[in-house]
Amino acid sequence: MKYIIGLLAISMAFPLNAQDLVLADFQAVLFSAPDWTWQGFADRVMGGRSDLVEPGIVNTPDGLALRLAGKVVTKGGGFIQVRLENENGRFDATAYAGIELVLSAPPGGSYYAFLRTKDNVFPWSYYGALLELDGSLQTLRLPWSAFKPESALRRTPRVQYMESIALVAAYLDFEPNLKIYRAGLYR
Repeated sequence: MKYIIGLLAISMAFPLNAQDLVLADFQAVLFSAPDWTWQGFADRVMGGRSDLVEPGIVNTPDGLALRLAGKVVTKGGGFIQVRLENENGRFDATAYAGIELVLSAPPGGSYYAFLRTKDNVFPWSYYGALLELDGSLQTLRLPWSAFKPESALRRTPRVQYMESIALVAAYLDFEPNLKIYRAGLYR
């Protein structure tokens, strides 16, 4: 009986919706879905001055997390990011309602989720959504409608052609310290 109660307690502590797709989970176990890889880069690839600390796994009071840190300098650019990219080029996400993220960051930063599809032909083109973070560990659900176009060919993202999801520190001079515990798609 103690064994069954223990299993119930564990299953309630980790609510999982079997219909959701976990792309990366660092909090409980170091996991990345097959065909998805993380890349980090800064605006220096486009002549900017921001600095990215090599993204890595850090231990926090809330568990393990992938850390996005460095220095954002808006003069001449203004971003650093980690991007979860589909190795096959494109992923059909039409079965999902949006992106679910488990994150934390100190207040006062400027963080975004960027989505790229085949309609983002230029390096500076994306669909973006503001991440409103308050310093605590938060689970955010961003429906596809939350993503607004930036130099994109279409007004709304065609998620059947999704190429990547990026977590970005941008548009403000500051020293980001974003911790990414989990990233996935929800229904």
